[in-house]
Amino acid sequence: MNTAYRTHRNRMFQHYSVFNSKEEALEHPYPDMNKEEWTRVCDLFASEEFQRRSAINKENRAKLKIVHTSGARSFQRARALLKNPESDEISPALLYKKTHTNKDGMWTSEDARENFLEEARLQIEEMRARQLEYEALLVKRSDMEQTMREHLQMMEEQQRKKDEELMQMMAEQQRKKDEEHRKMMEEQQRTLVEQQERRMQLMAEQMREQLVEQIRQLQSRSTPKRKFG
Repeated sequence: MNTAYRTHRNRMFQHYSVFNSKEEALEHPYPDMNKEEWTRVCDLFASEEFQRRSAINKENRAKLKIVHTSGARSFQRARALLKNPESDEISPALLYKKTHTNKDGMWTSEDARENFLEEARLQIEEMRARQLEYEALLVKRSDMEQTMREHLQMMEEQQRKKDEELMQMMAEQQRKKDEEHRKMMEEQQRTLVEQQERRMQLMAEQMREQLVEQIRQLQSRSTPKRKFG
């Protein structure tokens, strides 16, 4: 990961070096980097410590016996001329190869060839690191989707149980209402029957009394009167 970071930082510095000042570089952030992050990177590149180390590295590189084929053009200018017109980009390794090989494709020196191989190796490591990050992101996304599905299933199950409990409660309430209504109707029916029975008893009693009175009157009329003397 340190190698990948170093390679990425070098590419950002190459992008930064195209511009004449820090202020101008701030107006052209590195691809896929927000302004806040790019500001911090520019602050690093413009710092005295970084400039001091950069100067030392530049001096060390000057001691190497490597000859480029760009002539008087800077690498920034060469990159602008050699980049892919469609993607508007060129990889550092390919740029290095194009600026350190002759027209016949031969390297300008063995050191240049070894540097290219090292740069290519760094690019491969960076690509692998990005691939691992991408795969880890896919796994994380899959885990999140699985968690969301399980959570959704749990919520649906909870809602189903709540709906069942609500239906059971409503059914129980309706059953109690029906039972109360049935008892009320039975009570009313029983009251009506009792009232009807009392009326019948009263009518029977009245009829019996009337019948007794009629019999008494008949008996009174049919009894002969006794004569005295």
